[in-house]
Amino acid sequence: MKRSLIALLLLACLPLLCAQKLRYGQEPPKAKPGVDYPVKVHISGVRVRTYCNGNCAEMLHVDAAVDQKRLELTGAFLYQLNLVPGDYSARLLKTAHKGAATPIDDEYELLLPDKHIWRCTVTGIFE
Repeated sequence: MKRSLIALLLLACLPLLCAQKLRYGQEPPKAKPGVDYPVKVHISGVRVRTYCNGNCAEMLHVDAAVDQKRLELTGAFLYQLNLVPGDYSARLLKTAHKGAATPIDDEYELLLPDKHIWRCTVTGIFE
């Protein structure tokens, strides 16, 4: 009788042991002081798309002119992100293919007016 009572008590407490912290949304990271953002970016269009592959996630797609090249930038959609068409500063984080003619898969860090940053990847090229 005692064993079954202890087993029942352990089973009742098991969900509490495995529970994770609930997060309604993460804040975008802040820009570090002293970091330079030399690349000029002009955003002309912003779209949010939902992709479902097991888990559903919202992605932000941006039409931008980066150093006079028309590119599509894609990154995570965060609800606190205040990204509207206009001029921004950015920096190149990683070049996917050194010496390649296309900037596909290059990673940028876009500086927003409130000093938050948005990390994005080049996913398209326009003419």
